[in-house]
Amino acid sequence: MKELYIREIKTNFPYPVAAIFTRLFTDECLDPGPLRLRYIIATAEAIARFLGVLVLSECREHLEGKAIPVPESLSSDFSNRFKRVSWGSWLHFTREGLKWLQQNQAHLIVEELLDFYFKVIPQESDATKALSELLTILNGISHDKIQAMHQYEFKELCEQTYSLLEVVLEAMNFLLDYELAYISRIEVLKRRKREPKFLYRFKKICGDSDCFPGDRENLTLFMDPGNVVFVNLENHRYLNLDPLLLYEEAADKAPDIFFYNGMDNPGSADYSACKHGGTFNSSKSERAAEIAEELKGFINLYCPGKLQEATNG
Repeated sequence: MKELYIREIKTNFPYPVAAIFTRLFTDECLDPGPLRLRYIIATAEAIARFLGVLVLSECREHLEGKAIPVPESLSSDFSNRFKRVSWGSWLHFTREGLKWLQQNQAHLIVEELLDFYFKVIPQESDATKALSELLTILNGISHDKIQAMHQYEFKELCEQTYSLLEVVLEAMNFLLDYELAYISRIEVLKRRKREPKFLYRFKKICGDSDCFPGDRENLTLFMDPGNVVFVNLENHRYLNLDPLLLYEEAADKAPDIFFYNGMDNPGSADYSACKHGGTFNSSKSERAAEIAEELKGFINLYCPGKLQEATNG
């Protein structure tokens, strides 16, 4: 990849991807070895998760309030996959969700997702094949195998995996047209006989910095406060990514953005930080009841009838 694009990823890509990718350019990760390999794979996994979050959220936008059947390819094992979500599960949700959305001629908010994932449905793109190959490589590397590897083997494997990661990242340049943000507060501005305007206070969740700089903006559309959203910078259409991506200030180690990471039941879901916030269980959050309600809604939307099973664990 060109150095200019690498700087763009570090500065302007969504934080859940940029924060991990940037570790590859620290002193301890520059040379081929177990640590560099770890963060190459971790970057690829973060991409798979983020894509899955976007597509499941796109499907929710298309499903809510409509009597549309979900295809068996997505719904048949959704509850089990969602409760024990893995890299492979995120790729499954992305593939089957996008195929279904395309068949239903859905107007995607992140419309570039289809071209990223497929050449022509069902033929997968080179980027998707590279992401799948990275998963295959991960599944073939055990802890014992890494312990026994020689330096030249690390060099070959790091070169192979980074080349695959480059293919994926180069196909994701559309992310630069969007902004990940946490809506912290909304004020309503309303004059007599005028349409209301909304003053948004939000944290920008882009690049590798976890300072999450604040900003304010006046808009005429309403976005959900207290949630992480993915916003098109041109038309301000947005995806609400809650409860799959959360901002938590008082979780485990530090304020961070947290990926949904599976659950025993909707009231006890596990989340893992994108950078250094550690892990936390949703039952400990100030939003515990709200998160549980949203997770129940997700399951009921994709596989009606499985809600009680998920609740009981």
